[in-house]
Amino acid sequence: MDKETGEKRSVPNLYRIDSDKLGRCEYVMLTSKQYASVMVIDVDQIGKAGGHPENLNSYVKGVIWALVQHGIGPAWAGINPISGKAQFIWLIDPVYAGKNHTSRNMELLKATSHELGELLDHDPHFAHRFSRSPFYTGKSPEAYRWYCQHDRVIRLQDFLRQVREMAGQSQHVKNKRQQFNSGRELINTVKTRREEAQAFKALADDVENEINAELDQYDPELIDGVRVRWISQGVTARDETAFSHALKIGHRLRKAGKRLTDAAIIDAYEHAYNVAQQQGSAGRDSEMPPMRDRQTMARRVRGYVTQSKTNTSLGSNAPGRATSSERKALATMGRKGGLKAAQRWKTDPDGEYAQGRREALAAANRRKKASGNSTRAQVLSVISQTYEQTGQIPTWQELMQEVGVSRRTVAYHVAALKKAGLYPDV
Repeated sequence: MDKETGEKRSVPNLYRIDSDKLGRCEYVMLTSKQYASVMVIDVDQIGKAGGHPENLNSYVKGVIWALVQHGIGPAWAGINPISGKAQFIWLIDPVYAGKNHTSRNMELLKATSHELGELLDHDPHFAHRFSRSPFYTGKSPEAYRWYCQHDRVIRLQDFLRQVREMAGQSQHVKNKRQQFNSGRELINTVKTRREEAQAFKALADDVENEINAELDQYDPELIDGVRVRWISQGVTARDETAFSHALKIGHRLRKAGKRLTDAAIIDAYEHAYNVAQQQGSAGRDSEMPPMRDRQTMARRVRGYVTQSKTNTSLGSNAPGRATSSERKALATMGRKGGLKAAQRWKTDPDGEYAQGRREALAAANRRKKASGNSTRAQVLSVISQTYEQTGQIPTWQELMQEVGVSRRTVAYHVAALKKAGLYPDV
């Protein structure tokens, strides 16, 4: 009984790992709302019967192998011997929460589970409460076959960063540096985004006229409920046809008050793509996008249908947003001050204003070069100390963590050190 509320509540049974009673439990609660030392991902992608890692779904198997190659593979892998579905367990630094069941670390665990689950195409409705037990010793024919891979404990923040790198997602780093090398590059990027947005908006407006399902039976241009779009005579625009049909189905689902699930949108996309392939393939093989790209498409469709703002998780192909300083730069370029400055550069390139701007630019470049030299010195220091103490060269991941820079920066400085002959020869 709860002393504060006076309400009765069930008390879970706790067992030791070597207990016979634990061996009889096919399902266990590995985490609670206030404590978690493991992260469990449930994958419902059907594979083959057998219960061996080779029987996993081919996509899931490929992702797990990539995780292992990056040194962040699961500690335990449980495989259904009948369907090939699986559950994966990672050992994590324990996270805690108070009585309100919320904390920053618990939110980090949820974010990591979501990102990893998206990468593995997981079951989004998995409750993360009761899981298959890796300690089950009974004789149930559907009991998972468990394989212990290692006993390493991972740090959630580092793990999340690596998963996002694999998935091509943004890292959500605070105080992010400007991502464009020049003002011209920033302007061209914004123009490209505007053109893409206008194209998709025009397509969405066109689809809105077709959302009434009752009119489909009277439309002679529809084939199996799909309006096929054409590139030329006998050649269909398969991707555009599939996307517009998925968008139409999304509008219908929302109008009917139904959930805009990934499965429903992807099914509509696949159906329209197959119809377009059948009607006008022109000898082309089916080039259905992989499941990850179809999931990205589903999120994009859901965003257009619900008229929400662009989400940075739409996939690796979605352009990033401009930072605050970049938006100010864009605003300045269209104002009188920016126009006046451009006129000064054109009419008096060797005048006082131009000379002052060149000096400021040269000073900024000198500071940037000094910063780069400082970073290279830090990289060299970490390499030298690690090699002196252990006799081994640190990995790029270790250099990234120690110096606090990106993988690209590490690669740049390591190449420069090798060229200068300062990299240890092992």
